[in-house]
Amino acid sequence: VVKMMIVVVCTFAVCWLPYHVYFLIYQFYPHLFEHPFIQQVYLTIMWLAMSSTMYNPIIYCCLND
Repeated sequence: VVKMMIVVVCTFAVCWLPYHVYFLIYQFYPHLFEHPFIQQVYLTIMWLAMSSTMYNPIIYCCLND
């Protein structure tokens, strides 16, 4: 159970870390966000963050005791 929760928390962190880093970079380097491709970068990062809950049932199934 502990191993499963560690995997769940790490998966959550990996999925949400780019989202928070994106906004930290925006605060310190706003000129980087004037490029035309930044919309695709944001959508990819948002997709990864929102998909974090999708991985939980897979983890629960694979690490079920």
